Amino acid sequence: MSIFPLEIIFNILAGLIFFVYWGVTFITLYHLTRFGIGVQPKKFAAALLLGSVILSGTAIILFMNINISSFIPQ
Repeated sequence: MSIFPLEIIFNILAGLIFFVYWGVTFITLYHLTRFGIGVQPKKFAAALLLGSVILSGTAIILFMNINISSFIPQ
């Protein structure tokens, strides 16, 4: 028996991927709204934010329904 079960490692990896994704999304949104000239970059930023929230919500719901132990060969 290892110190860190595979489920914990998989959950930490998924959390890090979400953290990096939202970091990149935040940087993109910040630069579009702060340095965008006119209304078009701000509309694109709003669409990007809405899409990111929907994508992350869907991924979290689907991730919660996965049985990680079924991927481990016995």
